[in-house]
Amino acid sequence: MGETMLRPNERPDSDFQYRIVSGYDGHRLTWHSMECTVGKNAKRARRTVYTPETRREFVKARQIEKFGNALGINYHDYMAKCCTGKEDTSSLSFTRRDAKVLFDKAYNAGVVAGNGAKPTPMVVGQAKSFFSNEIDYSRPTHYVADGACGYAWVTIRPGGSSIARHAVRLGIGRRAYGGGVSIYVWDHGQSLERKSAHAYAYSNVLREHGINAHSESRID
Repeated sequence: MGETMLRPNERPDSDFQYRIVSGYDGHRLTWHSMECTVGKNAKRARRTVYTPETRREFVKARQIEKFGNALGINYHDYMAKCCTGKEDTSSLSFTRRDAKVLFDKAYNAGVVAGNGAKPTPMVVGQAKSFFSNEIDYSRPTHYVADGACGYAWVTIRPGGSSIARHAVRLGIGRRAYGGGVSIYVWDHGQSLERKSAHAYAYSNVLREHGINAHSESRID
């Protein structure tokens, strides 16, 4: 996968572009430059030849090759603050009006992305037998054009930041399990792929404004 765990006597750092530090659950990934001391000293770190963008596309392609769709991908990439020089998001201050304008901008981007997504259709029916993976087409079936059902949301951290508090006060966010504030996607019916595209676009807008936000989803 173009990555290697940090062990002695490996290839030189010049062969790689970044260090990836994994969160405790293996999903939240923080990217560091090869020169970054924080990345060098991290416990769960590995070197990679990928960039965050190319790695995401690689994981997506592998998921599609293995399962026929990109559902179930649940990890998040961040460029570490120590390597971007961005201001700590907990110190960013927003007025209620500025926060509302930003959330509207993110929401509109999400709607466009969700409407433009192309879900993989599915057929729902009864299996031929208890242990069978084949649908019995002699029984009633249902064609679902928008694909699998599920949920998607955007999480903002820290939950005590100015923008997170505004999300709660404006009634669009709520305190998240595990910390932060979550903003759920209620558009696009039950389509997991459309909702996921919406949440991803929404979080991108927030990140462009220096906010620590990421999208998540789960199949129903």
